[in-house]
Amino acid sequence: ISYTRGIIMFDLDLIEQDYLKNSFKLSEEEIIYIFQLEGVTLTAYYNEIDEYRNKTHNHNYLTAEERLLQLIFGENKKEEEKFQETIKNIPKPIKPHLSKEAQKKIVEGCFYLVIESTRDYYQFFNGNISMEKIYYICLETLMNCAKYAVHNEKPVFKYYVLKSIEKSIIKYIAKKEHIDYKDAYEIIHYRNSDFSSSFIEGFEYRRIQFYFNYDNNEQVEKPSKIAYLLRNESFNIDYLKDISSIEFLTDYKLALDALSNDERDVMQLSYDIDGNKGLTYQEISEYLGIEVTKVSSIKKRAIKKLRIDKKLIKYL
Repeated sequence: ISYTRGIIMFDLDLIEQDYLKNSFKLSEEEIIYIFQLEGVTLTAYYNEIDEYRNKTHNHNYLTAEERLLQLIFGENKKEEEKFQETIKNIPKPIKPHLSKEAQKKIVEGCFYLVIESTRDYYQFFNGNISMEKIYYICLETLMNCAKYAVHNEKPVFKYYVLKSIEKSIIKYIAKKEHIDYKDAYEIIHYRNSDFSSSFIEGFEYRRIQFYFNYDNNEQVEKPSKIAYLLRNESFNIDYLKDISSIEFLTDYKLALDALSNDERDVMQLSYDIDGNKGLTYQEISEYLGIEVTKVSSIKKRAIKKLRIDKKLIKYL
């Protein structure tokens, strides 16, 4: 931020100069170490889940299939209530999050991604979106990644931040121009300068590739798998591990895939691989960047669709 004749001016160059002079960059190994030091890893979380299961396995525990069907169709409520009463004094595993201090360290160490992303997207939109607006979208996304990530201990965190920023930009364009998320996605990925400007007034589009300073020689997981790092494993559910019915959970995944992007995201964030409750409406709201009331309506809409999905009805 700079001052010109009493007017506050946004200056990314000055921000970058200050960052390079007074701050630091974290390597992927250093990022993993921070998460490991505080136990905010999928390994640690899964160990807690296994311990919880061992303590409750002798009780009338609903299978993943039974629990998910109950959540969607309201079946087995009495059994669930009885089970919850039996184990109410056994602490449930809580998704771990980094401390405030560790979050700040992650944000500072990865802040250069915000700077680079801001410049690239500003150039992509030919200045039709203010650099300051893009900057704060990128910064907020990085802060959410640091706040909610549960690390899989692979060198992919920076790549995940970049994909999360991309998703936030797409959501902003969709909201700003009152278009579907899919259309906004295509604008970013597939459209070029010949694409009709009447589709979204004032913008010009072209293909663009982003090259950031991360290790391309590392084996990077596909985005659909990386996505779960923000919150928990629900973004990339392993439907073939420790389940009661491979067939059911395969169909459940297909049913989720048939939902819209926002409906699928809300459902995957709301419940974990066993059908246990996941994130709260408030947490989902912060991650997706939408109002809490909208999270509720999206979830209701998703469940309503799942209730009439023939792939799931057959299990009743």
